Amino acid sequence: MAAMATSAPSWQPQEEGLREICRLLEQQICPSSTSDKSQIWQQLQHYSQFPDFNNYLVFILSRADGKPTEIRQAAGLLLKNNLRSSFITMTPVNQQYIKAELLPCLGSPDRHIRTTAGTIISVIVQLAGVASWLELLHTLLTFLDSNDLNHMEGAMDALSKICEDIPQVLDSDVPGMTERPINVFLPRFFKFFQSPHVLLRKLALGSVNQYLMLMPSFLYMSMDQYLQGLFILAHDPAPEVRKLVCAAFVQLIEVHPSFLEPHLRNVIEYMLQVNKDNDDEVALEACEFWSAYCDAQLPPENLREFLPRLIPILLSNMAYAYDDESLAEAEEDESVPDREQV
Repeated sequence: MAAMATSAPSWQPQEEGLREICRLLEQQICPSSTSDKSQIWQQLQHYSQFPDFNNYLVFILSRADGKPTEIRQAAGLLLKNNLRSSFITMTPVNQQYIKAELLPCLGSPDRHIRTTAGTIISVIVQLAGVASWLELLHTLLTFLDSNDLNHMEGAMDALSKICEDIPQVLDSDVPGMTERPINVFLPRFFKFFQSPHVLLRKLALGSVNQYLMLMPSFLYMSMDQYLQGLFILAHDPAPEVRKLVCAAFVQLIEVHPSFLEPHLRNVIEYMLQVNKDNDDEVALEACEFWSAYCDAQLPPENLREFLPRLIPILLSNMAYAYDDESLAEAEEDESVPDREQV
């Protein structure tokens, strides 16, 4: 493989280097390949010593349209791992090239390319924040408002990963912006609660839920709108959305029970219903509500009238591992006759 091209603002890969990296990636991911996987990995690690190796990887991810998605995705995942250890020490020119190539990937018609780009973007934000990447924030806003499903899903996927991994980054002052990024994004998230596309509903709700602990001032002021959205999504046909609704109520009762107190009766009725949800994960998430309620030290009398319905539900949802020692001991105790009292 020839020496790789020197990085520049108009960087272009050398064809020979591009073919070689694609060949190695294909051999690495092909289960039927007879090549030595460890040797392939060593070769990729050797090439990573070239200063523009990561440029090749992002080029394959973003521009190698003729290559199988699996190869492009493998390039992206390798890029993500490389950036964790090398992004901060890379030249600004190479950093800028990688960031510029990633942004259009968020609108790719291939969901795998979109989600891989979103993962890499989240890693870069973890490492360097957003203050030096205002183009990212502008692109995300543009894509969210585009009405193009691919663009909206790509932007929402990247944002959901940022909200999950480093939520405080969006709830901070950013030079060049008149308000904190989360204040701009939250109204878009609320809007997606009513999207006809389940993925957008799921990603939007999951992203807002990440801020219940931090409670940015904008979310605090918009709590009525958020709760209204939760009540709408409470009967969503998608179980993954209903599970997030349950998780939201659990978090709220843990950290901000005062928000739920005016609606507590309706919330309790809802949790009783979803405790019997056909989806086991939704039902399990709903079970968390009752222990959270007790930990929140809310008035126990609020639950008293519901106990005849709640206790049978909780008992029916109890599950034990086959090798649960405490259960085995209890069964053993029951099998031993009680001693006669003297």
